[in-house]
Amino acid sequence: MSLITSAYRELVMGGHILALGTASIAAASAVVLGGKPTAALLMMAYLFSYGAYMMNRSAEMGEDSVSNPVRTSYLARRGKYLPLITLSCFAAGYLLAALTNLTFFLALLLPLFLSLLYSVGSGRLVPLLGARKLKEKILFKNVTVSFGWSLIPLLVALYYQRVSLDLLLIAPFIFLRLMLNTILFDVRDLEGDKANGIRTLPVAFGRERSFRAMAFLDLLSSLYLVGLVGLALLPTYALILMTLPVYSSVYRWLASSERARIGFLCDVVADGEYVLWGPLIYLGKILF
Repeated sequence: MSLITSAYRELVMGGHILALGTASIAAASAVVLGGKPTAALLMMAYLFSYGAYMMNRSAEMGEDSVSNPVRTSYLARRGKYLPLITLSCFAAGYLLAALTNLTFFLALLLPLFLSLLYSVGSGRLVPLLGARKLKEKILFKNVTVSFGWSLIPLLVALYYQRVSLDLLLIAPFIFLRLMLNTILFDVRDLEGDKANGIRTLPVAFGRERSFRAMAFLDLLSSLYLVGLVGLALLPTYALILMTLPVYSSVYRWLASSERARIGFLCDVVADGEYVLWGPLIYLGKILF
């Protein structure tokens, strides 16, 4: 196996592309706030995202063997180390946060709490939801993941100890973009989720309606962004983020084919959308 192939497999199946996407959104949020993304901010974004990913992969190795056997086989080689990797990522991230400011440190406990309820679960959720994990209830998985990512602008504001309306108004846009992403992944994991009794939108309503829901989310996120810019609640350069709904409409169309390489479209193209955030915001500021 060539070095390039090995690096590609690690980037995609190792979860790094998702962690880079989190860091990119954090960088974009810092730019909107008028600050300069610091190495510490980007490192924390990467560590918390990668730690949450490793926690999820460790907890769901059995389920993933059905829905994504290639990735599961790849990660199984380091399976016994995944809990240690998770712990190390969160420990390093929280150490950096503790050196920043107390409010920021405490706020970062919420993403950890959500990650635990999503990946590990708790018996206390059963009387409330009828399920041990948030991901086991229809749409709870999507909402939990999307909400967690939509906290990035708020966390960046707390990091810089400055609150900006521009920044906070981007959070719902992030939420809508992640809802679309998670539904696409549910389409890919349809058979595995069925086998494990996990009710997702595709399991409950089928592929066709799931793609309609994604199209609606694309439209809604576009209208939201244009509306905010039109009302002067967001700067004009934010319109460059309209590239993202266009981008996702293309990969969504490709994924709708029964012969689509949906694994590649999910793991590389769809998750790669978030890596674009930082460069796009920088470009928007230059152009507008």
